[in-house]
Amino acid sequence: MRVGRVEVVPGSEPMKTETWINGRWSRVRASHRADLPALTVARAEELIERHPECGPAWRLLGSALVAMARYPEAAAAIHRAMALCPSDMLWIPLAEMGHLHKASGGYETAACWYRRAIDAAPDQAGARIYLGGVLALGGKLKEAEAVLRAATRCARGCRDEAYLNLGLVLRSLDRLDEAAECLATALEMDPSYKPARHALRDVRQALRGRRVPITRRARHPEAAA
Repeated sequence: MRVGRVEVVPGSEPMKTETWINGRWSRVRASHRADLPALTVARAEELIERHPECGPAWRLLGSALVAMARYPEAAAAIHRAMALCPSDMLWIPLAEMGHLHKASGGYETAACWYRRAIDAAPDQAGARIYLGGVLALGGKLKEAEAVLRAATRCARGCRDEAYLNLGLVLRSLDRLDEAAECLATALEMDPSYKPARHALRDVRQALRGRRVPITRRARHPEAAA
């Protein structure tokens, strides 16, 4: 991913500037992916100090601040990321603001931000996955199911994750056969998807236990184990 808005001329100072920005951006992204929020903050602030127009750095700064429960600072950083973000990517910082409110316990407010992210990118599964997740956390399982089913039909984004989350919601609704189908679909899309594999094993074992006749379970409790 290239960041910054520097016009590059071969052999010019702007080329050196872009090289510096991209190098620092790689460091910010690496620390973010390694779940090192303090280091991400330090690296993002270094980049932003010299190039405050770098919107992605503001977003990852906000994300790292959320991880450390520094919510007012995080909100300011994410708002800055929104202001710098091109319209076709705006759903990402909008969803980031949803993450902030979810982390601070404001599920209803988080849902509002996720809905704004959906409006900004209706064909992107990510925002619908986030909305479904926060609805499920709030106990609104039927609403979460509808949102996540829509996510599985999106043209872009992680549809395997949509099927995983739909499967988890169906498991919570005690519709285990349907849950197993969704989780199996997630695994078909990504055979190395460990959370889907783990959840599918749980659901299948529960189904096997249910299908053991009650009299047999009473006589042989180990059969349902």
